[in-house]
Amino acid sequence: MPKPRIESFPTREALYDAAASTIVQALNTAVAVHGVAGFAATGGTTPAPVYDRLSTLTAPWDKVMVTLTDERWVPPTDPGSNEGLVRRHLLTGQAAKAGFSPLFFAGVGHEEAALKAQAGVAAAAPFGVVLLGVGPDGHVASLFPGNPELARGLDPESDRLVLAVPPGDPAPDIPRLSLTLKALLQTDLIVLLITGQAKRALLEGDVDPALPVAAILNQDRAKVRILWAE
Repeated sequence: MPKPRIESFPTREALYDAAASTIVQALNTAVAVHGVAGFAATGGTTPAPVYDRLSTLTAPWDKVMVTLTDERWVPPTDPGSNEGLVRRHLLTGQAAKAGFSPLFFAGVGHEEAALKAQAGVAAAAPFGVVLLGVGPDGHVASLFPGNPELARGLDPESDRLVLAVPPGDPAPDIPRLSLTLKALLQTDLIVLLITGQAKRALLEGDVDPALPVAAILNQDRAKVRILWAE
């Protein structure tokens, strides 16, 4: 597959509109073909306005299963929880009919939570669409450069869909749970949602193959679209 071009939008509002439209179209297509659709949603501040828009759009939400690309090992009530973000911004309105498969589970250890999450992720896959951000260090999901779990996370032949990611230097600052590359590629479409010149520069030209995002850009399993605004 050729390297995806960066699709630029004049404002962030236009970017959010385009991302929401792209995601709902992908979910509609997946439901039409398969009868059901999975959606792997990302965390952080950038996608919240996209989720606000998605929650108002008409789609066969009762046939959609939402999960997360990654999660901090914190309960949904924690301000840093991606599950909490998705529940507040996406799983409301029209989209309240969608199902949800968490990565975090209370009362179990970090590794046990990752193992427990695998069944729900497997049930949601193959996804109709995966939404990812990209960190300034080139990380995607919670697959961070230099982390001891990175090689296992990027192994396309891994037997794992979800990994327990330990804190690292310099990142992440707290334990996390992350889908593996094998899980992320079980989709028809990956949308990279990015803002700012620094992240655009990171993805322009020849991307350092050592960066985790390069594994997304240099594969031929799933279509990738890069949506950007300043």
